[in-house]
Amino acid sequence: MSMRDLSVQDRTVQVYEAGSGDPLLYLHGAADMHGAAADPFAFHDALAGTFKLIAPAHPGCVGTDEDDSLESIDDLVFHTLEVMDALGLERVNVVGNSVGGWLAAELAARNPERVAKLVLIGATGLFVSGSPIGDLFMAVQPRNGGIADLRSMLFSDGEGDLAQEIFPDEHADKPQGMRRYQVFRFSSRIGFKPPYFYHPKLRDRLHRYEGAALVVWGGGDNFVPVSHAAAYGEALAGGTVELIDGCGHAVILEAPDAVAGKVTAFLSN
Repeated sequence: MSMRDLSVQDRTVQVYEAGSGDPLLYLHGAADMHGAAADPFAFHDALAGTFKLIAPAHPGCVGTDEDDSLESIDDLVFHTLEVMDALGLERVNVVGNSVGGWLAAELAARNPERVAKLVLIGATGLFVSGSPIGDLFMAVQPRNGGIADLRSMLFSDGEGDLAQEIFPDEHADKPQGMRRYQVFRFSSRIGFKPPYFYHPKLRDRLHRYEGAALVVWGGGDNFVPVSHAAAYGEALAGGTVELIDGCGHAVILEAPDAVAGKVTAFLSN
């Protein structure tokens, strides 16, 4: 694995790279921000066994410069297109998780010629009547001295070792506390103000992407309900939906090998 700084419009973007083979652009979400831990996530490792994983950190995350002009998903799409240009990625397989999945879907709808194959994992981005996305910003507020509500929203077992490791009640060290602050600050900039974590026109635009798409979801997702997986599958002409039982929103952390296996098989076909 390696980290490097990329200059994009006079701002530094930190890029994590691992593996070899066909390039794969990975767009991170809230709990899978590369570079925030000493070791790469197992899911990233598994993908890097087959592909050249390229994962830029979003603005304000890890070592990427803050961008005060970032106010919406539209701004993030254009930022990401500029990152792709700087990386020389004209057309590439794109995998997005959570908020990164929303970004990947927007990229595919707006610039379908840039996306070879598309993988969405627990993606926000759509409004589904009767199945609202969970209130992440209420859950992150400490209650009774802890953030059990946040863990229960993101993990199948909110009190399990994995959930406690990723989002402990107390900041174990400064980098861990900074990770939490960075990712929720970033998420709030594109998802907090109405419409909450979705674009009202995205569903009707997804038909523009005619390539193959895989939608992967944790069967017990308490943040983005499973009905959103079905909505993405229906809106994408070439969409296939795969559910991972016994997992929550953090499916790539709870079942990294299972998800990586499905993604690798799909992209390699």
